[in-house]
Amino acid sequence: MELLTTAQMRAAEHAAIAGGQVTGLELMERAGRGVVEAVFAQWPALAAAPGHAVLLCGPGNNGGDGFVVARLLAERGWSADVFLYGSAARLPPDAAETCRLWQEIGVVRPWHPEDVRRARGDLFVDALFGAGLSRGLPEEIAAPLTDLCADLCATPGAAPGADGQTGARMVAVDAPSGLCLDSGRNLNAGTGRDAVLAALTVTFHRPRPGHFIEEGPRHCGALRCVDIGLGPDALTGAAGAPGVAGPSPGPGATGPGSGAAGIALASAPLPEDLRKQNAAHKYTHGHALVLSGGVGKGGAARLAARGSLRIGAGLVTLGCP
Repeated sequence: MELLTTAQMRAAEHAAIAGGQVTGLELMERAGRGVVEAVFAQWPALAAAPGHAVLLCGPGNNGGDGFVVARLLAERGWSADVFLYGSAARLPPDAAETCRLWQEIGVVRPWHPEDVRRARGDLFVDALFGAGLSRGLPEEIAAPLTDLCADLCATPGAAPGADGQTGARMVAVDAPSGLCLDSGRNLNAGTGRDAVLAALTVTFHRPRPGHFIEEGPRHCGALRCVDIGLGPDALTGAAGAPGVAGPSPGPGATGPGSGAAGIALASAPLPEDLRKQNAAHKYTHGHALVLSGGVGKGGAARLAARGSLRIGAGLVTLGCP
């Protein structure tokens, strides 16, 4: 699979729109539909009976994706609390249109940190900032989100990505807010606040490096990449720079270009315990001590030492005369 930088992905979208291949609003609709389909694929129980969703929408196009998700869930019988950080009057045109469509059937609630902190539901959707964020989250966002994610992760029995665990169902649209998708850095590092901890991250067209490196896996949880119909020619981000070779697609993956009619899951979910793996270091994986004989008698010890490394020992010490 190819990885695109944030700039390459933005260029690919702009090129498709400028070339008349698709409109920005159509891309937003496809993205929102892809999120809903990915959620139901990740947690089939949610597709069986309507629930209650909490959607956290930002002041840009990522927020527009969130309004689409809210509307599509409502069409399936779900109820929803939709919080907007910022003013609906200042949304970009496409996001403003999806907001208007949502307001025909539902209410947009203003961003009050205490209301967000106390929000409860069967599904949480982070559509605040996505891939475009380059600085830490404002305190009025970071504080309630840190507390909310801590509460969800502390739900008894909840595990990232696990089916049937209501508390772990935080879904990030494109990127967990506060995570840099080019570097995988937590943009809130050093502030005492954290980027969003998602159980599932749904991205579009191609993943970004930050989904896989540094803090990315810990914050993204399971990762699904949705085809929004940009086609194979958009692999280079329409900027003349090749994509970065990345992880291969998982079982059942489909190629690009199928368009909105066949929203595809183009990457396998990451292991459910990846947050723990990502925080580990060599000393948390055990220290093996192999004692060897003298000159001419160390072959077995060397084989044992190499075997210890291969099966996952964090540190191996070979003791010999």
